[in-house]
Amino acid sequence: MRRKRVIAGLCVLLVLACSGLLLTGVQRVREAAAVAKCHCNIHCLAFALHGYSDTHGSILATVPLPSVPPERRLSWIVAVLPFMEQDTAYRRFDLTAPVDAERNRVAAETHLRHLICHSSVEIAWGENRAALKSPTSITHYVGIAGVGADAAELPQKHERAGAFGYDRKTYIDSSVFTDGRSTTFLVVETAHEPGHWALGGSGTVWPFVPDAAPYVGPGRPFGGIHGGARVGGWAARRAGGRGDG
Repeated sequence: MRRKRVIAGLCVLLVLACSGLLLTGVQRVREAAAVAKCHCNIHCLAFALHGYSDTHGSILATVPLPSVPPERRLSWIVAVLPFMEQDTAYRRFDLTAPVDAERNRVAAETHLRHLICHSSVEIAWGENRAALKSPTSITHYVGIAGVGADAAELPQKHERAGAFGYDRKTYIDSSVFTDGRSTTFLVVETAHEPGHWALGGSGTVWPFVPDAAPYVGPGRPFGGIHGGARVGGWAARRAGGRGDG
């Protein structure tokens, strides 16, 4: 009888161990899929920016509206929606009005899942399926303004200026990205106070601030969702400015 109890106990422990291994395996597979999804999301944003640049000749940090401060303008994400097969969402906006105009406030309520990291708390998992549960239309992906807290306000030719500036146009070519376009960040993932995807200004455009180094990891300005893994697309250095962490 005692032997049977020992065997039964061992069987229970074995089942629990197998269950734990299975759960760990599922979590690892899920996280790997989430990292791949984030890479895909950022690549889509980068390709959309290239498409916008090919059509308009340059990219901007916000939808152009010179008489309105950057924080009240529509974001660069709104501008590239047509190049992400989001024409319906794009047509809801009035590009001649600030983000807090009634029409734009309603349009900005649209939730776009491909702007959300699948490992974040904004995503709920059930039966191996992801569902968006965030009440706010946020994004975990931001455009890079350059190096320094004032990077987005710098003139085009400044050595610390990055891809996104509030009132400057950036041409995606070798004359601007002197280190090469494949080594210059356009868009990076962040878990630190993610902003609304339709808001211009600091919600969707971030600089690399030297005092905040190291830049990547949990609790840092960039990354932080995938255990410190770097998730970004095309470039943080340009014209001599250093943005790598």
